[in-house]
Amino acid sequence: MKLSVVIPVFNGAGFIKESYEAVINQELEDFEVLYIDNNSEDSSREEINRLTASDNRVKLFVEEKAGAAAARNKGISLASGDYIYLLDVDDEIYPNALNSMIQILDTHPKMDAVFGKMIKSYKGISETEKPNDESFDVILKEKPYWGLKWFSDLRSVVGPPAFLYRASVFKEIGVYNENLKLGQDTALDIKLGMLCNVAFYDAYVYLYFKHQRSTTQIAKKNETMIFHTWNRLVKEHLPFSFNFHLPDAFYKQLFSQLLSTMGKIIFFTHGFNNRILKIKEIQADIKPVKLPLSLKFYFYILASCPYKPILKFYVYHVSGFYISKFMEIFKQKPLV
Repeated sequence: MKLSVVIPVFNGAGFIKESYEAVINQELEDFEVLYIDNNSEDSSREEINRLTASDNRVKLFVEEKAGAAAARNKGISLASGDYIYLLDVDDEIYPNALNSMIQILDTHPKMDAVFGKMIKSYKGISETEKPNDESFDVILKEKPYWGLKWFSDLRSVVGPPAFLYRASVFKEIGVYNENLKLGQDTALDIKLGMLCNVAFYDAYVYLYFKHQRSTTQIAKKNETMIFHTWNRLVKEHLPFSFNFHLPDAFYKQLFSQLLSTMGKIIFFTHGFNNRILKIKEIQADIKPVKLPLSLKFYFYILASCPYKPILKFYVYHVSGFYISKFMEIFKQKPLV
């Protein structure tokens, strides 16, 4: 089979038909659509079952572990296609996008994945004006070009539906980190870019539908993003750095973000006792890396005096001083 389209669903009954039509309208020849229901409490399963009854290319599976990462991983494990495309149920695909990306990977066997552009909108494709900045060029980049770019500039990261992957990629880089509430896709993208050759297709591939009920929007509204950033760094990027020999640029960026985020985590934690406890948690999170005594001393100052000037001095001056020290330690590390 050529292509597997994986569509996680959580209470997405109102988008099932549209997501199916978005795939069908691509006029693909050899494909399957795998809907992964993730504990929906609405009529999502009933809507999907209507499709499976009329189209044997559509299949329904269930993942009881909550979260988009678990649902995507279930779909990846069940996919039969040579290529895998991950579509969020409420997003839309631009005409001929998938065939174009399939052709790119068919034409360039050294490329492990290809990605294009995305648009964010509160309306659908038919009501959203597409920018006139597509060249339709294909830019081929070998590892670790995109990994370093995405890690250093998260604004350049696009969502999963912008990518088409060879199924073999996931054997090389693993799957989505199910321990992350947010940022699983960013974590996987950076790992992909560090370990795999990725092509860029200068065309719009999909529309990200913005609405207040989306899981990402709710999480962003209810929790401080700095804590999610910390979780992504220590649960994904730091362990990743122990398992591979990576360019110095990756370690420099890793420790720059870790050190900067440490201070912000302490600053944004409420209560002196909680800030002291947070320092201990930070040390446990980054094991086996150890904090220098002088850095811990500054953290205790910040915990005692959580003022913005002290935080700014730490972020712009103190943290930079320790980046090279941490990099020296990592140059001597064995692979785990």
